[in-house]
Amino acid sequence: MKVIVIIPAAGLGTRMARVPVGTKGKQKNAPPSKQFTELGGTPILIHTLRKFAAVDAVSEIWIALRESEIAGFRARLDSATSDGSKKKVQLVVGGEHRQQSVESALNAVAAAAHADDIVLVHDAVRPFVTGEIIQEVIDAAQKY
Repeated sequence: MKVIVIIPAAGLGTRMARVPVGTKGKQKNAPPSKQFTELGGTPILIHTLRKFAAVDAVSEIWIALRESEIAGFRARLDSATSDGSKKKVQLVVGGEHRQQSVESALNAVAAAAHADDIVLVHDAVRPFVTGEIIQEVIDAAQKY
């Protein structure tokens, strides 16, 4: 049995965007999407990823991103995970909506999945989940 985590992160985060009055939704130097907004110098997405990477039961992590962000994030991911984490992290092209991003990741995961595998889906911009909560969800999924 494997525990696979899907983190949809292809969204634009428009509800969080800071658009100055009078720009009609367009901004030349738009702020980063909320998953790339930094907390303490680190993107929120990296904080979220680290929470799942720290849980021993998690086997692999799939992150769904916009295609144009994959190369840049891969470089950031490589430097952010140089702390020795051995978790397999895969990047997949997400969709315009969360549902499409999850579907894209599920389709990629399905190629190597087994019937007893557990798949967790967690929003990229919810970095304050604890290892204890993650483990409780895994335990409940195994039980039920």
